[in-house]
Amino acid sequence: MPLFGRRRHTTTTTRRTHHTTTGRTGFFHRKDPNRRAAGLRAALANPHTTHDGRKRAEAELHSMGRSAHVPITTKIKRTLGIRSSPRNHRRANYRY
Repeated sequence: MPLFGRRRHTTTTTRRTHHTTTGRTGFFHRKDPNRRAAGLRAALANPHTTHDGRKRAEAELHSMGRSAHVPITTKIKRTLGIRSSPRNHRRANYRY
């Protein structure tokens, strides 16, 4: 085995660890349009969402026939980086 040579990678078959819902038509495997719209509205209000992501979410909401209105207060909070609820910072309590 050469020290700095190339290694040959052998391909191994990997097992799936999760199940996909493609092709399933049962009652519990349908996407709820209300929950999907709520997620898209949350993406519009999220300060970490990119401009392109907001545009896609807005277009998707319009294609669903839903309103993509974001209140002016949300836009101001997003611009200034203000969270609607304060986050508690964990303090490290070290005991020696």
